Amino acid sequence: MREAAFLHYRPGRGFWHRHDPRLKLLELAVWSVLALAGGWPVLGTLLAVLLPLHGISGSRVSRMRRPLVFWLAMAGVIIIAAGLTESDPPLTVAGWESPFGRPGLASGLLRSGRLFTVLLAAQLLAATTDPADLAGAVRRITRWGALATALSLTLAFIPRLFDEALIVRDAAFSRGLGQRRSVFRRATALGMPLAEAALRRADLTTEALLSRAYVDDPTPPEMRIGARDILLTAAGLLPPLAVAVLARLAIPG
Repeated sequence: MREAAFLHYRPGRGFWHRHDPRLKLLELAVWSVLALAGGWPVLGTLLAVLLPLHGISGSRVSRMRRPLVFWLAMAGVIIIAAGLTESDPPLTVAGWESPFGRPGLASGLLRSGRLFTVLLAAQLLAATTDPADLAGAVRRITRWGALATALSLTLAFIPRLFDEALIVRDAAFSRGLGQRRSVFRRATALGMPLAEAALRRADLTTEALLSRAYVDDPTPPEMRIGARDILLTAAGLLPPLAVAVLARLAIPG
């Protein structure tokens, strides 16, 4: 069976797998805010924290080749769109004045870097946290059982839908459906079986919940935040926070 590497939970016994999921949610929130609001120094610090954690936890970036290709394509679109929008002053190459503006290209590059950093943080959470533990963490934080269940099912379904998409695509190509010239027909040939598989999986999940007498407020799993968890959170949050504060103080006025 084909598997997509993106947003899959990978079981493990590393220290980040055993890190408290409530603190993981806090770290994801802080990392995302810093990435979306910070500049290149903050993004560089975040990458210096996230990339080693990916390597240690077994969720290496090298395993996400297909998602990385998609992210690079999206980054190219963002950079080109920003360069065309902010075209003054234009970028000049060997005396030729391009339609892209230097400020726009720089802005688009920063936006794509922010997107990449947020996706890396989300991938780290999904790859090292069991959806059941994540649901228990949300239930303990918010006391909303329905929200926790919806979140855990969503996180569990996303990689499964990616897997289904790969299977449907391979089956369509093996039958020559991918060679159709019409984009609409190709999208229909790929989209209809995927939608059917998603609805079938939703029905099976609903029946499984009903057969197990699902309730919104089950007994949450026991969780304790230890000294190791606090140290890991401090090591993950203090460097980018310090760089963000220093960068803010360095701005004149």
